Parts: sequence; C-alpha cells; structure tokens
Amino acid sequence: MTLTEFIREMEDRRKTVTVFARRPQFGLGKVFGPRHVAIEHERLPPDDPEEFVTVSRGDEFLGSIALSSLVSLDAPAIHEPGSSDIAEADFRYLLELLDDTVFSSFDRRQMLATSREIEDRAVRAGKGTLHAGFQRLSALRDQTETYRAIGRVAGLDVHVYGEPDWDPPVLPGVTVHGLLDDEVRDTWFVAYDGGGNDLSKCALLAQEHAPGEFYGFWTYDPTLVDRIVDYVEGSFTHVSDGPDRSDAANAPVNGGGCESGGGGGSGGDGGNDGRGGGDGRGGSDGSDGGDERSETP
Repeated sequence: MTLTEFIREMEDRRKTVTVFARRPQFGLGKVFGPRHVAIEHERLPPDDPEEFVTVSRGDEFLGSIALSSLVSLDAPAIHEPGSSDIAEADFRYLLELLDDTVFSSFDRRQMLATSREIEDRAVRAGKGTLHAGFQRLSALRDQTETYRAIGRVAGLDVHVYGEPDWDPPVLPGVTVHGLLDDEVRDTWFVAYDGGGNDLSKCALLAQEHAPGEFYGFWTYDPTLVDRIVDYVEGSFTHVSDGPDRSDAANAPVNGGGCESGGGGGSGGDGGNDGRGGGDGRGGSDGSDGGDERSETP
C-alpha cells in the first residue's frame, strides 16, 4: 500500500449533489469532476428565497446546506486551530457532507482550510497524535507560530514531515522529520488518530498533479484513518521500519525522536494565520507562489 493507492481506492466512491436554485449554478463540478460527483440541478420558482443543496449517496440522503454556503468551498476562510470560527463555519459541515469523495482540483487555499479543520479537531481533543506532511520543510516556515501553538497542547503528539530543504526552529512538542522520500515530497497529508475516540479521527490526503493543483480526498471514516495513520507511522515516523529509509538524512531533525523541531533556523516565525510565502505552498491568493503548503488569508 502507498499513499497513491489510498487515493485510488477512493476513486469509485460517488455522491450526488443536487442544486435547488432559481438558475443553474456552476463550479462544483470543476472541483470534484464528473467521475466522483454527479451534479444535478432543480429549478426553483423565481420568487423562492430558499436556494439550497442536497447531498446523497445512492438512495441515502446525507444532508443539505444553503446554496450560499457553497461559496465557502470556493474560497474558504482560513482560521487558526482552536478558533471558534472553525467550529461554527459552514465549511466544516461541507467537509462532513462531502467526505470520502475524491476532489480533482483543489487549490492551496482549499487544501489549507481542510488541513485546519483536521488540526482543529486535534487541538480541541487535546490528546492523540497528529501527523502533517508539508512536502518540503521550507513550507513549515510560515506555519511556525501555528505549529508552535499546536505543540503546546498537552497530551497531543505532533509530527511534521518534509524534504529537508530548510532547518526549522525548535518547536517544543513537535517532532520534525526531514525525509528524502518521493511520497513525502509529492503528497500533502494531515492525519489525526482521534486520541482514542473514533468520532474524532480524520485525515486529508492529496497529491500535487500540477503546480498548486491537488487531487485526493478527506475522510472521517475511523477504519480508513487508522490505516492511513498506520502507513504514515510505519513508513515515515519510524523510518527504520520503512524500505530503504535508513539514510541519516531521514532522521528526525536535530536527532532521533527529539521533542523539538530543528536546529534554530532563522526566519521561522512566519504568519500564524496561513501558509504563505515564496517557500511554501502558494501565494496569498492560493496561486502558485512557491513549492508547498502555504497560504495567506
């Protein structure tokens, strides 16, 4: 099993989104693609004020949401983990409705907002293990304060991964793994093991098919999350367990199993409200401003 195979495993799952609106709405199909989401339109009378969207899987009704809330999927707000804005956001409910659905074209801002939802669940639970793949460690530069705060949560074990192209500052409570590994470099992932609670388990897994364009899925399925976490821990966290990953460059930064995240590199205290900057996953508008996970709201 590889990270790519997890994504392929999800490709046959399909949901139907029915848009009840006064005129046709477009855009959602471009995000998910016709293979994974069927978009249907039901026209409402011109004077009907309640435009909404329903989501179903086969004959099973999964839920509904106001059409206006779909705007949050196109340009989601970026909030810090633990913020009440995340818990109350329509975006969180959208993620729950559309989980286990492969998206074909998420930009960096959409990826970042989805990552924040998972990080938020870990922070609120205050226990368990959170894994975050940044593709390259330089993408952590503008996330330093966010992950410094996450690392302060007592009872939460935090691991971040990336190609070792930057030496992060010390982040108490966070173990940084610099890995020379194609999967780590090409994949954006965030996985939380739930801290013993199946209802809290969640994961995001996506590959960058083009600069700033990601293909993957998120899930709240506890069995699937367990499998993803087991794979990450077996392949990346405990590198001696993985194939051909015994190179010294694949050790945790600043020593094996250390609690800190690096050797005091400079320039680490980037903006704590996004993953922005030239070394990260994109520019301030979600476009391709660099290499990896980065966004400034």
